Amino acid sequence: MPDPQIILLPKQNYYAWVAAAKDYVLKFGPNLTPDPETAAHFNAPSQTITIANTPDGFGRDIVQWFKNTYPNLKLDVVDAGSPDDFKNALATRITNDQQFGPPASTKVDSAPFSLRWPTDFPKITQPFGVNPDIYRRFGLPGHEGLDIRAPMGANVYAAADGTVFQVNADGKLANGAAHAYGIHVRVQHRDGYQTIYAHFQQALAQVGQQVKAGDKIGIADSTGNSTGSHLHLTLKKQGATASGLTNYPNDIIDPTPFLQDSGTVTPPANTFGWAYGKCLVGVNGRADGPLMEADYPVLQTSRVEAIKLLSSGRPENLDRLRQIKNDMFVMVRLFADFRGRTVRSDEFASWVEFDMGQFYNRGVRYFEVHNEPNLQLEGWKFSWQDGREFGNWFKDVVNRLKAKYPEAKFGYPGLSPGASISGQRVDSWAFLGQGDEAIRSAADWVACHCYWVSDSDQLAPTGGLVYEEYRKRYPSKLLFITEFSNPTDNTNTRIKGQQYVNYYKRLRDLPGLGAAFAFVLSASSFFPNEAWRLEDGTMTDIPKIVGARNF
Repeated sequence: MPDPQIILLPKQNYYAWVAAAKDYVLKFGPNLTPDPETAAHFNAPSQTITIANTPDGFGRDIVQWFKNTYPNLKLDVVDAGSPDDFKNALATRITNDQQFGPPASTKVDSAPFSLRWPTDFPKITQPFGVNPDIYRRFGLPGHEGLDIRAPMGANVYAAADGTVFQVNADGKLANGAAHAYGIHVRVQHRDGYQTIYAHFQQALAQVGQQVKAGDKIGIADSTGNSTGSHLHLTLKKQGATASGLTNYPNDIIDPTPFLQDSGTVTPPANTFGWAYGKCLVGVNGRADGPLMEADYPVLQTSRVEAIKLLSSGRPENLDRLRQIKNDMFVMVRLFADFRGRTVRSDEFASWVEFDMGQFYNRGVRYFEVHNEPNLQLEGWKFSWQDGREFGNWFKDVVNRLKAKYPEAKFGYPGLSPGASISGQRVDSWAFLGQGDEAIRSAADWVACHCYWVSDSDQLAPTGGLVYEEYRKRYPSKLLFITEFSNPTDNTNTRIKGQQYVNYYKRLRDLPGLGAAFAFVLSASSFFPNEAWRLEDGTMTDIPKIVGARNF
């Protein structure tokens, strides 16, 4: 059976292009679309996309866009200046009984002009061209640039060499009204390109200044027509609108194909101050608190390098742990029962202060402040209403305990991952975003929880790879995966053990990832599908397989 094929045609005069393809369609039977995203997802990744490549067809270099955005897709490019040219090219194929032309190169071309990532945060929060329902009121087909994560006070850098030709230092128009871009800077580059950097707190560039890619030109904020601090980046190409290279006014083009890989802004490993220099193999201790005698053989068998304990546990457990491994890394979660009551920050700090001190005095320095605060059972709707309120609660707890234990490193807790569940959980990403200021200002490190239910889910952004989104949001923060597991009851422990080894190995050399703690060593109840040992003392296959790893 031949591979599926779809032809991408220009939207303008679409039906003229359809008519030009008629005979070819009757012979070879491909589908047709004017939408690049539809073409990209049609029977992906086995499809071949035949592109009617005309200069004014898609508002951008559509071939280069595919190579940058979907580099593994097969492209069949037909260069044509008009529907008639396209029809003639396809007629030659029909005559030769040739469905496709020569294979297109899959190599991404070196663009003559490129953009360096302009912030320290490798995350796009609003792509180019989206939300046409919002932007049509401004005479635009969609969002006219890229919104890139840049918290208030973050640095903004020039994306390419050039000359600053306009600085709006007060965020106002000539008539005194507010400018939609707020405080912003405009830079002229070679080959007729211009960039606009919008919504600053402060512009640091001067008109006429020569800048290099990477030079700091502003401080991020949310001035102008903006909700929440971020950088808005617009790219223009002189003559693009008049020549039909874009369907946007004012020569606005899509910056995405020109933007260098966001991964280039990831700080080097020594940024994070992590003495171990690798992601440690870890496990959560007993869910009920103190370790039991039957837990220690499991730790020996599994050869774990790190363990997370509860502050309600016994500090003397540390002595036994260090007999098993003298450099065992120990983290402690500051624990209290939040169910059905309001817990003020000062109360929590007072309750955990003594227990924390017992571990602190034995050398423990890493403490996770609470757990999954986006769950109702853990304080949402009782002790705080949203992530912002929890952030304030978190900061006050840290300030109180830091005064008592100055060398302690406090972590923002892992959230229950996933969307909102009425009455039980608030969406984890929304909650995290609301607490952003507290995380950046008060957290020494950040925790995340990663759960999956299958091999494929382990590699999904909403499953085992949740930590990747945290890294994009907090590129300079040390991260810990303080809980991970496959909690299903239909996967045997041998398969789970192998999944865990694969996961530990995947994480091993990632910069800025301190340890990954599987859930859970043992528990008296509630977690029979995750425990590494059962209550009758039986050791599951998980610690045996983890212990047999070759790293």
